[in-house]
Amino acid sequence: MTMGDELLLLAIEPRGRRIRGGGRLRFALRAAELAELAMAGRIALGERRIDVLDPSHVADGRLNNVLHALGAETPAPTVTEWLRGTRSSLVTEYVSRLQDQKAVRVRRWRDRGGRTRNDIRSLDVPRRRALVARLDAVIRPGAGAAPAAGRDLVLAALVQAAGLAGAVYPGPRGFPARRRLAGFVAADGVAAGGVAAATAQAAVAADQDLAERLAIGADLLSRGLHGQLSKLYADITTGGHGLGHDLDPGSWSGGHHTSGTGGHHAGGHGGGHHGGGHDGW
Repeated sequence: MTMGDELLLLAIEPRGRRIRGGGRLRFALRAAELAELAMAGRIALGERRIDVLDPSHVADGRLNNVLHALGAETPAPTVTEWLRGTRSSLVTEYVSRLQDQKAVRVRRWRDRGGRTRNDIRSLDVPRRRALVARLDAVIRPGAGAAPAAGRDLVLAALVQAAGLAGAVYPGPRGFPARRRLAGFVAADGVAAGGVAAATAQAAVAADQDLAERLAIGADLLSRGLHGQLSKLYADITTGGHGLGHDLDPGSWSGGHHTSGTGGHHAGGHGGGHHGGGHDGW
């Protein structure tokens, strides 16, 4: 599963099978794609632009299309521009991916108005619990080293930014974990030193320098994407930049908007972007 697949699985409530996250989720999914490519060393999320470092083929077809679309953009987009270009159909596309992986089962039907409606009939609860356990390992007090700590750090930042803490840790029993997650993904991005120390401890001596550089990169990636999403969500809330319509309820049983309509997009490979500011990280 890609980080986007994991994020969507975490957004689905096991009991009601409702998709949480509202208008925020699709932007977080697009940010997860950037995170995946950045951690693989294929792109660099610079202060001004997204730079493609290695355009060679990526095993996952969707990520390969995103990488190709990024390389075709002239000039290269900023992170803000790229996130603003998120299609409103992105959540639906990721639900189809989970269905292909047998992580969910979906029933599609048409209402009286001819609109397609989607109900999630079941989901792979054990697989979702395994994801929650990975987040637990990152945010719990005194969390130890783990090989996937860097990836899980970024995933935790995206969960918090997309407002999914209540879906991952529901109800009164989940309050301590929600508080730990909020504290971990602090105002400046992540708790100081978190994954850098963990990954360095997990690495063998010969790979120490590489491990430290990768861990620091994950820290910076979490801070940057969390900050960019926060700015974008603030625009949505206030209706800025024409994004207010993205809060409309839609066709999912969880009330998520998945109509596939929206602004102007280039290409069919996950690319295209709305014009936006040139603010950096």
